[in-house]
This record gives sequence, C-alpha cells and structure tokens, in this order.
Amino acid sequence: MRDHDLRYVLNDELHGRPGLPVTAPARITHLAFTLREGDGDPVVHIKLLCDALGVKPPAGGAAHHSADIAGGQIKYERHGEFYRLSVVAEGGPEKGEALALLPVGWVDGLPGARLVGIHTRVMAKDEPEPSTADLVALFGHEDLAGSRVSSGQATVWTDFRIGPDGYTRMLVQDHGLSPFRLGRVVRRIHEIETYRMMALLALPMARKVQGELASLERAVSKVTADMLSARESHEDAELLTALSRIARDVEEISSRTSYRFAASRAYAALVDKRVAELGEEKLMNFQRLGVFLDRRFSPAMATCQAVSDRIRSLAERSERASNLLRTRVDIALEAQNQQVLKSMEKRGLQQLRLQQTVEGLSVVAISYYLIGIFAKLIEGFGDYAKTDTKLVSLLSIPAIVFLVWYGVRRLRKKIMGPAGD
Repeated sequence: MRDHDLRYVLNDELHGRPGLPVTAPARITHLAFTLREGDGDPVVHIKLLCDALGVKPPAGGAAHHSADIAGGQIKYERHGEFYRLSVVAEGGPEKGEALALLPVGWVDGLPGARLVGIHTRVMAKDEPEPSTADLVALFGHEDLAGSRVSSGQATVWTDFRIGPDGYTRMLVQDHGLSPFRLGRVVRRIHEIETYRMMALLALPMARKVQGELASLERAVSKVTADMLSARESHEDAELLTALSRIARDVEEISSRTSYRFAASRAYAALVDKRVAELGEEKLMNFQRLGVFLDRRFSPAMATCQAVSDRIRSLAERSERASNLLRTRVDIALEAQNQQVLKSMEKRGLQQLRLQQTVEGLSVVAISYYLIGIFAKLIEGFGDYAKTDTKLVSLLSIPAIVFLVWYGVRRLRKKIMGPAGD
C-alpha cells in the first residue's frame, strides 16, 4: 500500500502540542511573543537554550518542542502569528520564579515583542487554602476572579492584571488531580490569558477606525441627500465620483482591518471555549473567571464586532447609493437618447424633403437643357423637312420632362432600393 504524502503530518497534528504534566507544588512561567516581518526565528534560540542546558534540541522548523531540564521542564509552541514558551519548575515559591532555571539573560534575547507574561504558583492539596488576606497580600488588591474548576478538583485565582514586574499573577491549588489533568488546567488558564490578549489586539484598531467611519458615513448621507436635489447631468456625475471615492476608502479600511477582526473573533471563540472547558463552580464571594471576562472582555469584543459590522454596512450603503445613482443616470441618458433619436428623425425628414425638392429642381434643369438641345436639333432639320419646328418643339416638352422625371426616379430607386419610394 502507498500512504498519502500527508498522512503522518496530518496525524501528528492531533498530537502536536501535548500538555506538560504538573506536580504540585510547582511554579510556572508562561510567555507569549508576537512576531513581525524581520524578527528572528525563535527555534534558533530554543536550540541554543537546549545546547546550553544539555538537552535534545528541536528539529529545524519545529512547531513545538518540550524537554526535561534540571529542576523542571520547558516547552515551546509556535502558532500562526505568535509563539509561546512555558517553564515548569518543581517546588514552592521559596525557590523563586520558574525562569530561574534558565540561563541569566537568555529570555531577553528572544525575538518578537512580549505580549503575555504569567507567573503561576501551583499549591499542593495539603497546603491550607489561602484566606482573603493572603490573596490580597499576593495580588495587592481585592479585585480578583476565582473559581472551583475541573469538577471541584482545583481552585484558580487571578486578577488578569500586569504587575509592576511585567507579569500577570495566577494562583492554582490542587485538590487531588493527576499531574496530566493539573497540567491541562494550568494550560487552559494560560491559553485564556494568551488568546484574550491576542483578541484584544483588534481593539486599538477598532477605536482608530471609528473616526474614519464616522466621516465616511456623513459623506454617504450627504451624497444621498444631494441626490434628491440634483437635476443636471453634471451634478449626477459629481455625486457618482464622490461615491466612488467613498467606496475606495471603505474598501481600503476593509482590507486593512479584515484580517485583524477575523483573527480577533477566532481568538475570542477560543477564550470562550477554554472557559467552558474549565467547568467553573462558584467560590465564596469571588467572581468566576467566565463572569469576570464576560463583563470586561466581552464589551471590547463587541466593540470590534460593531466596527466590523459598520464597515460592512457602510460598504453596502455606498454600493446601494451608487446603484441608485447609476440607475438614475441611465434613465436620464435613455431620455436624452430618445430626444436625440427624435431630433435625428426630424432632421432626416427635413433632409428627405430637401432632397425631393432638389430632385424636382434637377428634373426641371435637366429638362430645360434637353429641350434646348432638342429645339436646336429640330431647327436644323427644319431646313430639309417641311415641318412646323415650333409645334414639334412644343409637343416634345412634356415628353422630355416625363422621360427625365422617369429616368431620375429609376436612378433613385436603383441607388436607394425599395426604401427610396
């Protein structure tokens, strides 16, 4: 049997990003970097790290890589427009953050711009659950979100804020999950924060575009109002030119924002999916993570969606106005064409009458010359024949006129065909 060329590639995609098992207590640092054109390849830096730590490096162009290092694990994942790096360290907070397992300054050399940085502490099940005072001491305020997750087998607290050190804090307490299930819980809350930030990349663009859309909407409304008062063809042409410029500007905005808004919707859908996978339950007086996001993240996504809808609606409005104006211009042109045809018909009739007049005059002129020639001819014969030349000349006039008229008529029929009758 011959396997499909992509069989193993497609099958490995399903297993391409396995989660890391986490055994409490543990410390985890999660980083996400966006990449732009010209940024270096992060795989090169991961290879340098693996060489420095003495572990197996990733293959060239690898989309993911994980390795066990002294005191923990590292994992790299490449996505479409960003990449992620997670460091899992064993032990409690007394050993410092998980990044301490990496060479000093290595993180600073990573390519791209840091969008997400998270320090997560995972507490063991035998540790006492932190009180409100403990949480305030850790996070610095009481505006927290917290939930029981994974059928009550774990508890999660976070504030979704960036602290003075540039990192967001998350606290997870294990209540009896296996290392792999605990790892999936940690992965989900990290993905919620990562995808939330990626989705919000569209918000500044949406706010900026709103001003451009407002001016274009006013321009469309003005053109539509001017269509009611325009009467001259040159006015319609000016309005059509204005609508063409508006349509061009709307298309430029659409092409500039369509990818970002589409990506934002996709990331927001992933946030909702990861929140649903947590299986949250109410925890004391804390807002659940899903409720916290719904109240503070959903309005931003609604703004992006509203701007995307405005762009589409504005494009449709300008297209409808253009179609309406073109229809009116076509009707005006048709009326003008009818007037031109009527004018041409009238001019043709006038030319026909003029032609008939000229034709009659030409019959008279030709007959006059022929009669003169025939009269001279008769006068010449009059010297040899005893005839009344005046009478013959007089009788020849109707015959010559008839013959000339008949000849001219036959000639006109031959040239113009039956339509010349």
